[in-house]
Parts: sequence; structure tokens; C-alpha cells
Amino acid sequence: MMIIAGSCGMVLVYQFARPLGEAVSISVAMFCLLAVLHLLVTRGSERNNLSDAMDRLEDRVSEVDEDLSNLEGRLTGVETNIPARTREEIDPLFAEVEVIGSLVKQMAEAMADMEARLEDQRVSDMQPQMHLPPQPQHRLEAPNEQPPHSGGYQEPAGQTAQPHSQYTQQPVYPEPRIQRPNPALAAEIRAAIDANRVDLYLQPIVTLPQRRVRFYEVLTRLRTLDGDLLEPVEFLAEAIRIKQIATLDNLQLFRSLQIIKRLSARNREAGLFCNLSPATLVDESFFPGFLEFVKANESYADLLVFEFTQADVASMGLLEFESLAALSDLGFRFSIDHITDLRMDFKALADKGFRYAKLNAARLLMQDESLAQGNIHPSDFGALIQRFGMELIVDHVETEATLVELLDLDTRNAQGHLFSPPRPVRADVLKGAPSPRAPRRAEAS
Repeated sequence: MMIIAGSCGMVLVYQFARPLGEAVSISVAMFCLLAVLHLLVTRGSERNNLSDAMDRLEDRVSEVDEDLSNLEGRLTGVETNIPARTREEIDPLFAEVEVIGSLVKQMAEAMADMEARLEDQRVSDMQPQMHLPPQPQHRLEAPNEQPPHSGGYQEPAGQTAQPHSQYTQQPVYPEPRIQRPNPALAAEIRAAIDANRVDLYLQPIVTLPQRRVRFYEVLTRLRTLDGDLLEPVEFLAEAIRIKQIATLDNLQLFRSLQIIKRLSARNREAGLFCNLSPATLVDESFFPGFLEFVKANESYADLLVFEFTQADVASMGLLEFESLAALSDLGFRFSIDHITDLRMDFKALADKGFRYAKLNAARLLMQDESLAQGNIHPSDFGALIQRFGMELIVDHVETEATLVELLDLDTRNAQGHLFSPPRPVRADVLKGAPSPRAPRRAEAS
């Protein structure tokens, strides 16, 4: 820079004959200008280098922060998953040990009972005559006597009743009682359907011990002209006989969805248990429209559970299970109630989409001797079906004393008048629901 400035001054003096003072001033000014330009260029280069270094540092800090976040997530996952996995692996072992202990206890009791029966058999063989005691699951008739209804047991002609010890009790599921045609009741059912005197009641299913409502069971009632209420036990058999049960199930389904939508609008995640008849599953005029409608409302599949009695499930055939499979493929789940025999293949039911089983509190607590136990004690029934992915719901809980005993058995779900009796659904909740006689195809669309 000094050489350039000096050269400019000499050119001004010798080439252009400018005064020496002016040439020196211009040389000094040019030197300062060059110095300032050099400083600016140097500062800009340093600034660019510093900016690049800062960018690289920020990238590295971001990578370190991301690595720390991943490490923290992994540590949190380890802290959360290891105890859960441990419980998942240990709990089934505990359940198996409890079941094995119960089986050993029951085996010992069965051996003692067998010895007592053998002793009774020896005593009975020594007696000349023996009257057959009444049995809860079988009815013995005289050779030529007709049973009072088709569900009774008639001894084949030419045979006599044998001593009680020669009968071995087989699994017996209570079948729906076949009643004689009741024209008056049939007319009452048709009139109630035509006049839309079909009411829905809800009874909560709660979690224990919090008593928080988890589900509601939908119960159907028919109102007569006099204002009296007919419960299902009174009209169900006749409704099936006159082929009106599909209409009632149709109405119950539509109104149940109205209720679910109302609960969802209020951010309440309680689901509904909706009772269905096996006759509905094989009704060719109803089930296709039913299936079409539930497909259109598939988003509510996790909130709607279809319920069947154990007797109905035991009587189901290939067509009924195909209909259940179609519903299961859409994500709907099933429940079995009115359980009277624990020897049923509940694993097979779980494979077909059954996720809940209801057992009467009196039967679970061994206060009702009508329960057929087989090799499983009622108190172990919940742990048994839990291994198959099913949950136990204890119903008919009526007193606090019963609840205390259920809590001792680690019961998690319960239903009964202790928590709330069935209550009618308000009319405004069902506003806009179709009438029982509305065309099914139109409703489904």
C-alpha cells in the first residue's frame, strides 16, 4: 500500500508537474483509503469464518441434544416397560399356581365325596327299596306319564327309574322355556310395537372399588295400555314365537346408537351392553340390513357390546356363529351372561370374539347351588377367563356385605341394584330415533 501511494505521488510530481505538497497529500490520502479497504475486507472474511464456525457449533449442539433426548426416552421406556413386562410374566404364573392349588383342593374334596358316595352305595344295596330323591337338573316321569312341557324329561316306555347313584350329571344349560301360544300376550306385544310403547332402561356396570361407571346395560320394557311394564322374562318367548324379536332388537340397536352418540358428545366414554337374540342372527329379512347399518357405524364398535345368554350360546349353530364372525370382523365384541355352568369352553368363545362373561354374585360366592363347577372353583373363574382375554362382570350385587366379599376376591367389575336400579332413558336422548316399524333398508342407509 505504501509503494502504491508513493508511486502515485511520484507520477504526479514528475509526470504531471504537480507541486510536491499536493503530491504528498494525495499519496497519504490514497494510503489511508487502501488501509481502510484492506481492513473492511479482512473484517468481512473473519465474520464469515466466525459465522461458519457458529453454524457448525449449533449443528453439533443440536445433534448432542437429540442424542440426549433419545437416551432419555430409552431410559424412560426401560423404567416403564421392565416392571410391566415383569408383572405380565409373573401374574400368569401366580394365576396358574392359584388354579393348581384350587384343583388340588377340589380333587381332595372330590375323593372324599366319592368315598362317601361309595359308602352310601353299599348301604343302598342292602336296602330292599330306594326312593329316587328329586334332582335339580333332571325330571323323571312315570313310564306312561307325559311331561308338563317339552323341556321336561320322560322315562322311555318299558323302563323304570334307577337309583340316584346310577345317574351321572352331564353339563346342562337352561333352555328358554317353551310356552304355549298366548294370543292375548301376542296381541299386547304387537300393539306395543305398533304404538311405539317400547322403552329402554339403562343399568350401570361399574369398576371396583372406585364404582366408576364403565358400561351401561340396555334393557327393553314394553308398556301396556294400562301403563304396566312387561319385562323380557314375560314377553321374550312369545316375541320369538310370533317372530317379533328381530323388530325389538332392531329398535334397541338404533336407540342404543342414539345413546352412544349422546354420551360421546358429552365426552363420556361409557359403552353399552346390548342384548340380542340368536333368532335375530339368522333372520334373513333383518340381519343383512342390521349388518349394513353397523358397518355404517363401525366407529362405535369399541363402545357397543352384544350380549347373549349361556343357553343361547350353547344352542348356536353354524349360521349363528357365521353372523357373529361378520360382526367380530367389524370390531364388535360379545358378552355371555346367565352363566350356570363353568364347564363351557370359554377359550373357544374368546376366539369367537367374546370379551366379557357375567356371573351371578350368589353363584360366585357359592350361595347358589345351581352352578355346575366342574374342575374350576367359582372364585378362580375370573382368573381362568382372564388368561383367554376375557373379563368377569359380577351381576346381581344387591348388598354392601356382598360387595365386601367380592372385593376380597379381587373383583374388578360389578352390576346390580346396590349401584343403581335400571332407569328409563329420557325422551330427549332418543329424539330422532326411528320407530319400530320404520323400513330397515332405509334406516341402514
